Amino acid sequence: MAVGLRVRNQGTGQIQIGLGYRNLQLAKSGTLNTGSFSGGATGGSPPFASWSPRGALASTNGTTNLHVCRYINDSVSTNTGFSLVQSGVTCDVYASSAAPNKTLEYYTFSAAERAASGPVGLRMRGEDGTVFYDSRRKGLRVLQVVALPAVSGPPIEVGQFFPGVKIGIAIPSPRFYYFAQSQDRCTMTADYFHMTSDNRIFISRLQTVQQTLITNTFPVGGVTMGPQNATIFIVDLTEVPLGFG
Repeated sequence: MAVGLRVRNQGTGQIQIGLGYRNLQLAKSGTLNTGSFSGGATGGSPPFASWSPRGALASTNGTTNLHVCRYINDSVSTNTGFSLVQSGVTCDVYASSAAPNKTLEYYTFSAAERAASGPVGLRMRGEDGTVFYDSRRKGLRVLQVVALPAVSGPPIEVGQFFPGVKIGIAIPSPRFYYFAQSQDRCTMTADYFHMTSDNRIFISRLQTVQQTLITNTFPVGGVTMGPQNATIFIVDLTEVPLGFG
């Protein structure tokens, strides 16, 4: 088979762009005003549920969506982080309305292809003439995969990443914690991420939901849902437009 052009990684020699190239592409981006977030609760007696302040994140249909967030607050506190909780095609952002900066940027990447627009930079075609790479489509660029430490409460610094570069955080496999104070009551907390303007990232935990039932069905104690050795992606946002759609 004839080869047109293949791009290899300088360090490993692996083919990064070839005939079978696939990448998640930017599907949506925009901002959310966390100052408008509010909590809530179901009314009446058990069964009863309450949730922390949250807002709906714009999402696209499909299971290949990856949401990247950038939320900068230099004062790291219980009010300055964010958590993502996704169910199906719906993704909620949990964040306090009391943070100094209330602008949370989001970028949704998807395997669904969108029509390319704008001036042409570089296009690659296969033998059958189909385009398998087009630089006008903004693809996901992961700069680093970072292992997350165990965290019980107060913020812990994960590290400083690529100072001077506009970065965001993707949570490919969220980590949730469940704790039943009694057999009829259970609380869910989630990893809670803090970002500063000098690209330091911190992690703590945020209570997202509490549920009380009529029956005594919860085993008393705690459990973690998701991988114990959890990771996040550090994503390059320098070439990704904000307010895309």
